[in-house]
Amino acid sequence: MAGGRAHRNPLLIFGIAIFAAVAFYLALVVATQADHIFLPGNELNLPGLNRLPGVDAGNPEAATIEERLNILVMGLDRRVDDPEDSPTRTDSMFVVSIDPFSKTAGVFSIPRDLWLEIPDGQGGYFKNRINVAYEYGPIKKYPGGGPGLAEATVEHNFGIKIDHYVVLDFADFMEVVDAVGGIDVEVQDYIVDPSYCVAAYCTDRDVVVFEPDPDSEPEHMDGERALAYARIRYGSSDLQRIERQQQVIRAAVDKALDAELIMPNRAVSIYNKFRDAVDTDVSVFKVPGLALLAKDIPPENITTISLAPAVQDAWVGDAQVLVADWDQVEALKQDIFFDGRLRSEGAFVEVQNGTGAPDLAASAADYLASRGLAETDVTIADASDGLYHQETLIYDLAGKTYTAEKLAEWLSLPDSQIREVATDEITPVATSSADIVVVLGADTQIPES
Repeated sequence: MAGGRAHRNPLLIFGIAIFAAVAFYLALVVATQADHIFLPGNELNLPGLNRLPGVDAGNPEAATIEERLNILVMGLDRRVDDPEDSPTRTDSMFVVSIDPFSKTAGVFSIPRDLWLEIPDGQGGYFKNRINVAYEYGPIKKYPGGGPGLAEATVEHNFGIKIDHYVVLDFADFMEVVDAVGGIDVEVQDYIVDPSYCVAAYCTDRDVVVFEPDPDSEPEHMDGERALAYARIRYGSSDLQRIERQQQVIRAAVDKALDAELIMPNRAVSIYNKFRDAVDTDVSVFKVPGLALLAKDIPPENITTISLAPAVQDAWVGDAQVLVADWDQVEALKQDIFFDGRLRSEGAFVEVQNGTGAPDLAASAADYLASRGLAETDVTIADASDGLYHQETLIYDLAGKTYTAEKLAEWLSLPDSQIREVATDEITPVATSSADIVVVLGADTQIPES
């Protein structure tokens, strides 16, 4: 020390500054990547800094098909006096699909009696109602047990990737409804069961009646009443019961998210009961973020799809089941499980046949529609230059970059075969009014849908 001043090493100061800058940068990378996991749809947005490598740029306007969050929700067909470890079938099943960026969601209901293929765990499949998949999971020692086999069954038959599952035991769920002080449900149809019972073995049965309010006021239900509303089968179709169960679950979630209930003493009690009623693979660390996302999605942004138009009654041996028209199922799926970024670009695509092979353009258009391109947004034509083309090219005429890249991906083409051209050039697209023109060449390989 000289003259009362400490000697500072410039290299040490520089090293500390570099270390601090690197630490801050790494913290940014971790924070902006982790918030996508724990706070879907509510990520940090850091103007300017989001251009740094590894730093998440925040929310796009809509999610791609890969960015959607799909949760398989199952309600168990377990009576109040059934042992908890007894093999149980699902009473209801639906997929909740969420676009965390556009704050929209869809509910895709699957009837319990739908006849389809269930993986057998040995690389093959057996046919049965979908409601037995959960029951057979532990019996067949399928990876993941009941939820694992149910997820695999949905993914195999519907082509829907499942990210998480939630299993609701309606008998225990009754206690959750009581814990939140009851729920309010708008009864929309007259429902009566002259011999209702919640147990497997009943000595006394009750007459249960639900009537719509003339002023459309919701009915306040305690847990027992809500359970009856969700479970009554007398005079109801499977699809009608699914709709009522969705009403009960939605009302319970709305009540649980009520600000008055988010108090430390009540929250702990409600959470403990909810934990007993629900089995899920959603990490406890993700629950707050998903709850925040749920509150951000208004009811008018939720689309509900029923498979009623795509199924019909049939007999398999002496069992009455539902069989699906899978083309109609695929069409209904498109109303929920779509690529939001693709839809937001809204590109009009023209597929030109540059080879002379019969129906090549039509086959390609059908394939592109099966991958997510709306049928109304694609048309076909012969190559307007009248030439034979060896190489398939994609002409992006309107700056619809995301759509052009997805078309290249679906057709297994490198990005180098995407072109940007002016409309006055002498090309196969000179007279086209489409946003994107796909000129099919001899190298065209159309994968199976």
